[in-house]
Amino acid sequence: MNWSLSVIVPVYNEVQSIEPALEVIDQYLRRGWHDYEILVVESGSTDGTAEACDRLAARHATVRVIHQGARRGFGSAMKVGYREARKALLWLVTVDLPFDLECIEQALPLLDSHDCVLSYRSADPRSVQRRIQSWVYNTLVRVALGLPMRHVNSAFKLIKRDVGQAVALDVRADGWFFDTELLYRIRRRGVSWTEIPVPLLDRGTGASSVGRLTFLWLLRELFTFAVRERLGLRTRTALSGGERRTRP
Repeated sequence: MNWSLSVIVPVYNEVQSIEPALEVIDQYLRRGWHDYEILVVESGSTDGTAEACDRLAARHATVRVIHQGARRGFGSAMKVGYREARKALLWLVTVDLPFDLECIEQALPLLDSHDCVLSYRSADPRSVQRRIQSWVYNTLVRVALGLPMRHVNSAFKLIKRDVGQAVALDVRADGWFFDTELLYRIRRRGVSWTEIPVPLLDRGTGASSVGRLTFLWLLRELFTFAVRERLGLRTRTALSGGERRTRP
């Protein structure tokens, strides 16, 4: 590949999944990438995950581990990963491997004309309840924030590093709302993007850290964020109008 790649892997209490997941990622990248790193952001795990990450870094020169020291949320880990990445492209891959890694091969040619490649779920094996929640949330995101993306929380995202690092500086969310706000900032900045269909895969091992109340918390964050942004836009518009009126 002509690009270099930083794979960002946020982890918290994933001792059962972290080693096999990183082995799968590294084996895949070794076949086609000459310049890559696997950047693990470990967020204060209590089950031995931190030690497992360090063992992997000792075995693989391509694995680099950053310990946050405390659980600060998915978004916080992602912002650390974006900031500390050293390669030309940023690619989130969580340890549950929610998509076929080969999907990146479909996305790479699109970077000739776009700054980032997002995704939508072309297949979703989750429960009916989870699919309904996803539909409701994405519909509300379109209404409240005007985002045209199909699935804001679809895991596959490939972003040029300079763009990702600049956009991430605007993102305030430290939790699961990170994905939504990241896409909102991408659109507000006028970053060029496109979407590809990526099937969601069943989680193989371990347990998801997304709790039962996550959906309600997301709705609350969405409402708060939308209100704050609308008020902020109105204030900026009013100030701009006032400045124009006072000019001689």
